[in-house]
Formats: sequence, C-alpha cells, structure tokens
Amino acid sequence: MRRWLVNRIDNEDEARAVLARQQESWADGTRLSWAVELESTVIGHFVIKAANPPETPATGVGYWTVAEARGKSVASRCVQTATEWLFGGQDIMPADEIELLHTVGNEGSCRVAQKCGYALESVLAPMPPKFPSEGHRHLRKRPASIRNP
Repeated sequence: MRRWLVNRIDNEDEARAVLARQQESWADGTRLSWAVELESTVIGHFVIKAANPPETPATGVGYWTVAEARGKSVASRCVQTATEWLFGGQDIMPADEIELLHTVGNEGSCRVAQKCGYALESVLAPMPPKFPSEGHRHLRKRPASIRNP
C-alpha cells in the first residue's frame, strides 16, 4: 500500500497530525474523509476533496484499501456512492465534475475509475518530489439529466 500513498505515516506523532488535519478540513468543508470498516476492522480510507480553482478545478475522490480488501469492490462502491451523493442535490459540496487521480501503473485504480464511469481524461506529468511518477486523471461530469441545485 505504501507504494501508492502520497502521505506516509511512520509514527504516532505523524498519525495524530494527519487526524488533526482531517478534523480541520471537515470543519472548513474542504475535505471529507471516512475510515472504511468491516467487522470492526479498518480495511480502507475514502476521501472527497473540494474543488479549489484554479489549482484543482474539479472535486476529487480518493481512497486506499488494505490488500485483503482488494478485488471485493470496496473502492468502487465508495466511489459510486460518493459520486451519487455529489451529483445528488446535496449542498455541502456541490460538484459538476469529479476527478479520480492515480499513479500510472495502478491498474486497480484504473479499473475502479472505469467501473464507476470515470473516463481517462489525461496523463499527468510527474511533479517530484510529491508525485515522482506520471499520473492518470479520470473525470466524470454531472449528467445533463441531473441539475445542480
């Protein structure tokens, strides 16, 4: 899992700092995140990130799952549920476009994006040190049949 994560946590202080940042972003509405749990065990993490033009023009979704949860549609169910919520008339984080970003070579995330109707929009150039490899930008646009409130 560490291969794909942008933020690594190596000790308790770093974990506490991540949790504090998550609480702050919930409070200001810029990032909503959840632990994904099965039978009292955390098997993943899911996040919705607000658009922040011009840096991030689209609302973003992201996730990770532990190895034992992969191939069981955990990530795709999270992405699909979030997509429906974001396009479904809520007013917490309205979105007209949602992006899913991942590193080139992460075939599992490509499959999740495709399964959830996110088209491959572009290949992103590396941006070291945080993003040392090329990335895929998948995009899903609000269907014309669903109006933004």
